[in-house]
Amino acid sequence: MKRIAVIAEFNPFHTGHAWLLSQVRQQAGPQSLIVVIMSGSFVQRGEPALFDKWHRAAWAVEGGADLVFELPAVYSLSSADGFALGGVWLASRLGCSHLACGVERGTADDFYALARAAQDIRPCRGRETAGRRQTIALAARIREQTALLLDQPNALLAASYAKAIVQQDLSLQFWPILRQGSHHDLSLAHSFASASALRQDIIQTGRCQHLHRYLTPQAREDMAALLSQGAYTDYDRYGDFILFQNRLLTPEMLRQLPAFNEGLENRWHRCMQDSVTYKEALAAIKTRRYAYSRLCRMGAYTLLSPGRSLMDQSYQLGPQYARLLALSQKVSPYIKEIKKELPVITRITAPGSLSPLGRKQLALDLRCTDMQYYCFHGTQARLSRQDYYQSPRIR
Repeated sequence: MKRIAVIAEFNPFHTGHAWLLSQVRQQAGPQSLIVVIMSGSFVQRGEPALFDKWHRAAWAVEGGADLVFELPAVYSLSSADGFALGGVWLASRLGCSHLACGVERGTADDFYALARAAQDIRPCRGRETAGRRQTIALAARIREQTALLLDQPNALLAASYAKAIVQQDLSLQFWPILRQGSHHDLSLAHSFASASALRQDIIQTGRCQHLHRYLTPQAREDMAALLSQGAYTDYDRYGDFILFQNRLLTPEMLRQLPAFNEGLENRWHRCMQDSVTYKEALAAIKTRRYAYSRLCRMGAYTLLSPGRSLMDQSYQLGPQYARLLALSQKVSPYIKEIKKELPVITRITAPGSLSPLGRKQLALDLRCTDMQYYCFHGTQARLSRQDYYQSPRIR
């Protein structure tokens, strides 16, 4: 049975995601298994997801996935290369044969060419962001037609997936699928809406009834209930927590965290002390050299304290477990099979079966969930220790 991995955030899940999964199913065959590896309580942009991970995973199964596993937060809160490395490594350990990814254009050969060209690029200093410097260096090494892919929003992440596959010498095959619409488009005037557009609208209005055409049936029903209960992230509240935490940190403390280097900790500390909101502080820190997404991840590091050693070891040794969030009823035999290769977590109990690194990775996941819930809009929704009470959703 062919197993196809999809690495995603589904923040939130929408009809464009369902369309992508349907294309995977159609092209891979009805007997194939679609295995989603999804960011959990925090996402790669460096903030909590809008809704909790169990609902988002259940929406994915309703929308065509067979299983949804959580990408450990140490990877979901990383740069594109770290995010891709964790997802690709977990997909391989779950026995997947292919990794499907939505792209604006390009073939697997194109992205493998980008991956090979990127392998020996060494970071260099400059006024541009690290991603922009990598794009410029890549464009100089490949043919012009392939270089045009770098102008597309998903190209660098897709290239990171291909690079991780090549670097780890995995048998996983990269499978790009042409997507409908752009995940950066903030308009609601097309057949498909981006997650960014939906998220922005929901945050502004606090409702989703007018977005039904972009949401799958179960997501529509659940989302309306979650919004009425206040069970969604209040990003102003999240920003206040970060600003408060940074009033307590010194530059010396910041230097112990990932990504704080080259003296940025001094600028960060000064701006956090002088600003009255997190958004104002980020705007003061931002320069051409530092991408906004990197700064947001650094803000998350100050709140969650992942530690440099945890991230370094995780990049060297990979995910140490597979946390199951949701599944369809037909896949129980597959779960038994992968337990022979990798610990599968369905309930949080004493983590005796995990390696020391696995216990640290899981502890960060639990902190992320507690922080996301504590940032929810409604007072009654701010529950703790939900990882201990929630079980995988079965559809």
